[in-house]
Amino acid sequence: MNRKSLLDGIIHYLSILRVSVELHNSLNHQDINVVSENFFRDFLNLAFGYGLKNINIVEKNARAIDLGDEAQRIAIQVTSTSGIAKIKHTHAGFVAGALDGKYDRLVVLIIGEKKLYKQDILGGDGVFAMSIKDDVWGLEELLARIDDLRPEKLVECFNYLNAGISTRQPREANEVLTLLRLIEVLSESEVGITADDIRVDPDPDGKINARFADHADFLKRQFTGLHVIYGATLAEVSNQADIGHGRMLKLQIYLTNWSDRILQECSGDPELALETMVTRVMEKMGDGTAGFDESAVRFYLIDQLIRCNVFPNKRAAHV
Repeated sequence: MNRKSLLDGIIHYLSILRVSVELHNSLNHQDINVVSENFFRDFLNLAFGYGLKNINIVEKNARAIDLGDEAQRIAIQVTSTSGIAKIKHTHAGFVAGALDGKYDRLVVLIIGEKKLYKQDILGGDGVFAMSIKDDVWGLEELLARIDDLRPEKLVECFNYLNAGISTRQPREANEVLTLLRLIEVLSESEVGITADDIRVDPDPDGKINARFADHADFLKRQFTGLHVIYGATLAEVSNQADIGHGRMLKLQIYLTNWSDRILQECSGDPELALETMVTRVMEKMGDGTAGFDESAVRFYLIDQLIRCNVFPNKRAAHV
């Protein structure tokens, strides 16, 4: 593999890890955070030659740091929280524990995106100083450091991520067959007349952030998490599938009418309606012996929701 392919692969796997951590945290699955600490301990040791150990300093749920290398005098906190309050809390715990006696540098590694912070430095004037610019890393900053590694080290990093992060290749799993069958089944469904009060022009922002505001975070997380795995496959299937314009229009009309009825059945709850649609689509596709991928079905329906073919907006709501 060349350098670009290796970096593309590293970005792919770290993106999957980021989304996985975010979704588990949304469900309050705290074990994922402990797993992430050990995962990054070994990854950072491999990439940068550290001798980090997973340590417990201060009390549980109030630890100043997760990882420490006393020989190279660097301490690292691994977190999925990017707010300045978390960084200040980490720095304060580090200072309170007098950990600057063991470590010269404190790094906060965010499994996600680093924000723009108003402060540049924490501490100073006799108190341990931490550079927010240089020592708060999001995955983008981590990747910038990985980009400077030698080719042979990139190979080691790629192999580590490939072995440690579970992900299925679309063609090896059943995503392609599932999506092709899904489109075939839905496009052959009986089409009714579109209701007069349904808007035909897309308005995803008005739908997700306004109409379904109470469910917006759930819908966005579902789309983001599944897009990492199924987005490219759906684009490929959509481009290659032998579906004419008329058949695709029929599919969209069916989804519009059917999803609107399901949403009414579920008292306007899009989460419950989405689950109901996934179940009924799986039933339409067959008896399950083909091993159709339910998550691929879910992603397709959410993608159509974003495109406003599922749970269509009503004109009356936008007068």
